[in-house]
Amino acid sequence: MSRATPALKAARSCYGHLAGEAGVALREALEAAAYLRLEDDAYRLTESGGRWAETLGLDVDGRDPAKHARACLDWTERKPHIGGRLGRSLLALLVARGVATAAAGRVILVPDPGAIRQALRLR
Repeated sequence: MSRATPALKAARSCYGHLAGEAGVALREALEAAAYLRLEDDAYRLTESGGRWAETLGLDVDGRDPAKHARACLDWTERKPHIGGRLGRSLLALLVARGVATAAAGRVILVPDPGAIRQALRLR
């Protein structure tokens, strides 16, 4: 059983990307939208995912997908969230749009988790 505080379990930064319940939910939403798929411990954007990322201005370098979107095992959820360049770019976008705010320590405040989907144009 994790000793994480409720705030850390809900949402936190992990090497600059979104982790915790919010990070895992984001990864699941991107997979459900068929924008992301797991291949050999790395996430790869699908063709439609690449177009989606481009419209949002996300930092994605298509030369080596394994370096820009890796599977990072979440220590509280025991499921992966999105690490690497794509993960950092997603969190930066959410902060820039006012959906997420950095708090004390590694806590990320996400007052309305549904706003993540809206900010990222996910159905």
